Amino acid sequence: MNRKNRIYLVIILVMVFVNQTNAQVLEVEAKKTTESFFAFCKKNDFQNSAKLLAYMGADQARLYSDFYNPNNPDELKEIKRICKKINATLLISDSYSFGDFEDKTINGKKLQYMEVQFLSGSQKIKRKIFFVKIKDSVAIFDYN
Repeated sequence: MNRKNRIYLVIILVMVFVNQTNAQVLEVEAKKTTESFFAFCKKNDFQNSAKLLAYMGADQARLYSDFYNPNNPDELKEIKRICKKINATLLISDSYSFGDFEDKTINGKKLQYMEVQFLSGSQKIKRKIFFVKIKDSVAIFDYN
């Protein structure tokens, strides 16, 4: 392989690596997004909550690539359902803390997840929040 081809190969590899790195959610971004989402849900601010929730409906073309639309009545119901689930957990908890942050592949898509531990007295409730990057923004893909 001549020098010119090696330089092109290195440039291509660097570009591929940079693109893959940018597509991943960083732990600090996941924590910030989670805290913002919890705050929006506490205020019943569904418009801003929607800006942090990745679409998980029947439209396959929107999966992993779009946010919920709070102006669509069916999607607004789903946003409200998710926020109520979060609020119920937050209401019974004295505090919460972040745990492991790891990668997981779901339906062929590499996502990141973070464990959140809710504490209420001596009782602990563990949940996982999954994240995906959409249009250079961190989105919560699933909460279970």
